[in-house]
Amino acid sequence: MKALVFVFSLVSFSAYSIAQKGIYNITDYIEQSGREVLITQEIQQLIDRCSEEGGGTIYFPPGDYLTGSLMMKSNTFIHLSAGATLYGSKNMEDYTEEASKSLISSNKADNFGIFGKGTIDGQGSAFWKGKSRPYNRPDKLIWLKYSTNILFNDIRIINSPNWNIDVSFCDGVWIDGISIISELGSPNSDGIDPVSSKNVFISNCYIETGDDAICPKSRNGIPTENLVVTNCVLISDDSAIKLGTRSEDPIRNAVFSNIVIRNTIYGIALFAKDGGTFENIRFSNIYIETALNETEDPTKPRGIYPIFVDLERRTPDSKLGAIKNISFDGITIDSKYGHCLFFGQPDSRLENIKLSNISFTIEEQLPYEDMMKPRGVRNLKNKAANDYAYIDSYFSFVHVDGLDVNELTINELDETANNPKHMIWGKDIHQVDISNFKNRSVVKTNLPIIHFEESTTIELSSNSPVSEAAFLSLSGTVTSDVVLFNNNLRKVSKGVILENVNKSQVIEHNNLYK
Repeated sequence: MKALVFVFSLVSFSAYSIAQKGIYNITDYIEQSGREVLITQEIQQLIDRCSEEGGGTIYFPPGDYLTGSLMMKSNTFIHLSAGATLYGSKNMEDYTEEASKSLISSNKADNFGIFGKGTIDGQGSAFWKGKSRPYNRPDKLIWLKYSTNILFNDIRIINSPNWNIDVSFCDGVWIDGISIISELGSPNSDGIDPVSSKNVFISNCYIETGDDAICPKSRNGIPTENLVVTNCVLISDDSAIKLGTRSEDPIRNAVFSNIVIRNTIYGIALFAKDGGTFENIRFSNIYIETALNETEDPTKPRGIYPIFVDLERRTPDSKLGAIKNISFDGITIDSKYGHCLFFGQPDSRLENIKLSNISFTIEEQLPYEDMMKPRGVRNLKNKAANDYAYIDSYFSFVHVDGLDVNELTINELDETANNPKHMIWGKDIHQVDISNFKNRSVVKTNLPIIHFEESTTIELSSNSPVSEAAFLSLSGTVTSDVVLFNNNLRKVSKGVILENVNKSQVIEHNNLYK
């Protein structure tokens, strides 16, 4: 028995020794630490050694650690324990070209990451607060390139001098349970930007930034695809979820679900500007609160947009892309005075846009007459040809083939408003199906609830609108093939108004009037 116990103890000790062999405690390799003690060289040497010896974990116990640029290597992980803070240097000379002037970078590394309950503090305000553009600052706080099998778990990232996490040309990225917090006024402090990467999973994160919270992009002939974002809280003074603007290549096969969006100008925004195709993208179970901050950047376009989908050329010479197979399901919107815009182009219409189970509550009614649609970049200030942001409508659709709207409810709360809106407005849209629409209107208006012009193949069924105006108005000589059936129209003043539309193109069946 004693021999058996001895053997068991020996085996246990050996297993413990093997387990500990791959763990490197940073305090064993430095003389001192602190916010004023730069230990970049010691950390990098340990990362290199860890990778060369087959991999392992560099452990940071509670304490403060100061570093410049670090290059992650294969099979190497950083464990920031609770109470450990890794500070980015305030000195630009500590950021190297090899690391692309970033705090933490990788290039062609495999199987690495950062985890733990600790913090990475970029000390970004030192580079921009009280200073004017162009800022002399580091590039991305974390910039991962051409790498695979990456894990970020539980850590807290604060005060980035620029983008927080840029994942470029990578395959296999798991970002789970982290928080990213930058001041809402901090410039270009994007949260997580997957750029031409695939198989990216972002879950259980809290992101509060001075720019876009999650922003997929594409370039260099490589698509962004197989992207899953779920169970997150997003706060942004720009876009909570933004696709583009850089979009030379496809962004496809993406799911965004179970997300709470607070205090943002754009809830969900798709900016296709550079010839790429956005396709097979689903947004579901999302709460969107839009609010215009009093300190809004005056260079930004006026207005707030819970959902914004736009296709255009960045320049007259740019290739025109496409947007197709986009669905929004289970979306609750509380908006101060915003509206939702879906704009294609005559030679590249939006295709197969589906909205289902959408609840839109509007607090105020402001005039849209002087509005211009967002362009996504500061240097585009002209009015675009497909800009219909000035139309007084909560949902506007232009140049669309295939529009399915089911269970849309719009609630107007401002009883004193004198800027009435269409609920839905469309131009050059075809193959339209609108069903189970409801609204709560407290505003006197003569604007028809729904208006279509130059549009065809429209079917409206099982709708229950409320308005002192007409339910539907149609205009344009090409408008045709319109069917209304099973609608409850007892609470509208009139069913259909026609302008330059042949009566034979409208068929009504089983509609209930007063």
